[in-house]
Formats: sequence, C-alpha cells, structure tokens
Amino acid sequence: MDRNAMLAKIHIGRKTMGWDEDAYRDVLRGRYGVDSAAKLKPADLADMCAYLAGQGVSFKPAAKAKEKARWYAIPDRTPHCQQKRYIAALWRALGWKASGLDTRCKKQFGVDKFLWLHDQDKLQILAKDLHNRCKKRGIDPTPC
Repeated sequence: MDRNAMLAKIHIGRKTMGWDEDAYRDVLRGRYGVDSAAKLKPADLADMCAYLAGQGVSFKPAAKAKEKARWYAIPDRTPHCQQKRYIAALWRALGWKASGLDTRCKKQFGVDKFLWLHDQDKLQILAKDLHNRCKKRGIDPTPC
C-alpha cells in the first residue's frame, strides 16, 4: 500500500475514533515520537493502521456506483429497430455514453427517449450526422 493510502486510512481512523486534534497528536507522540502522521516512516504508517484496526476501525471501501449500461438495448418490436441499432452502434463507436443518446434526442427532436423516436426523417438526420462524425474521426461507419 502506498504512503498516501496509509495516511488516508489513519485520518479515517482518527475520524472514526472521534479523536480531537489534541488526542490524535498525543497518540502519535506516545507511540512514535512525532506530532504529525506526515512525519511517520512507512513501517510506522503500517503499524498505526494496524493499531487503528485493532481498536475496531474498519477500512472498507465505499460502495461502488452501479456501472451504467455501455449499450442501448433495442427490442425487435420497436419501430425502425434496425436503423436505431445502427445509430446506437455509431454512437458507441464514437465512444459516447449511452445516456447521451437520450439527451441528444431530447434537445434536437423534443423526444425524451431515443426508443420513443419513431419519425423516419428524424432518425435519418441523426444517422447521417453520426455517419459523418465517424468519417471525420476515421471510424468505419459501415454496418458489419
């Protein structure tokens, strides 16, 4: 574990234990002869982390955020499903977030969700724009 991670653990432990500044510095002085965790040697940092763990402090990582979908699922029964899949594929090829497709449809066409866009002309406008953007970036826009 690197130095910054151990320092962070020590400060989390200090907060968990409810130590004020004076109590925290007293512990550092009593155990290591320093008044700041920044002055601790790597072995002392590890020892202080172990000491805090022995006092009941748990250093569990924060809950990870749920990963957003990387693609846009388009059911077969959706109108213009093949064209919508092509648009979604171009969107992904450009490296953009799937949620951005809804945002674009909302701003450009006034439709809240990409799946709810059923106007062939509007889908064609979107497909042409994404096709041109792919070409400009050197991405092959032809469907596989």
